[in-house]
Amino acid sequence: MKNVYDILVNFKKNPYEFYEWEKDDNIKHIKKIMAFKVEDKILLDFMNYDILVDKKFMSVIKDQTEVFSGRTINKMNYACLLCNDDSVLAVALNDEGLVIGKSKLLFDEADDIIKKSNDMSIYDLEYNVISKNKHNKSLTRKENKEVFLVLKYLNKIYDSKNVDEINYLHYECFDIKEEDYLKSYMLLKKQIEEGNFFVINKIKSFIKVAKR
Repeated sequence: MKNVYDILVNFKKNPYEFYEWEKDDNIKHIKKIMAFKVEDKILLDFMNYDILVDKKFMSVIKDQTEVFSGRTINKMNYACLLCNDDSVLAVALNDEGLVIGKSKLLFDEADDIIKKSNDMSIYDLEYNVISKNKHNKSLTRKENKEVFLVLKYLNKIYDSKNVDEINYLHYECFDIKEEDYLKSYMLLKKQIEEGNFFVINKIKSFIKVAKR
């Protein structure tokens, strides 16, 4: 492990590339944070899944992260960097050890950490995978927001048992009549979650008309 100084992080449920950060994000200026080199599989798991970290590791990183806050410096209870020979991920954890925030780094800051990690030993980090994160890694942050909003609308009309609207959307998207609204819902939901933007844009257009 090593201490890393003076970096920017943007903790989110999903780790976005720095060029997708937005001006109203709560970007933190880290004064000091611990970095650990881990196996490739471990880093991929932290990138892609919901993770619960072992209590022993929590005691190692407790209060070791310092954050600039105006003219003062505050401590984060549980945060660290994980890296391999290609990537760096910042993670924030709650008191139970659940990862609640992830962040990619600025390109030059990540590159500097990777170079400094060449002489670091692999850290044997113990953890459990809780569940798979449904964030679609192939989509941009903007596209994932659209997926979230359209899926939220579909779930709303499904929960309210709006059978005619769900079957109508099915027909509009697939040009096939379906009387079973559950089948209509499940197919629409699957296509939205997979990032089918033909379906997503069809439903967005319908929502715009419906709100007039």
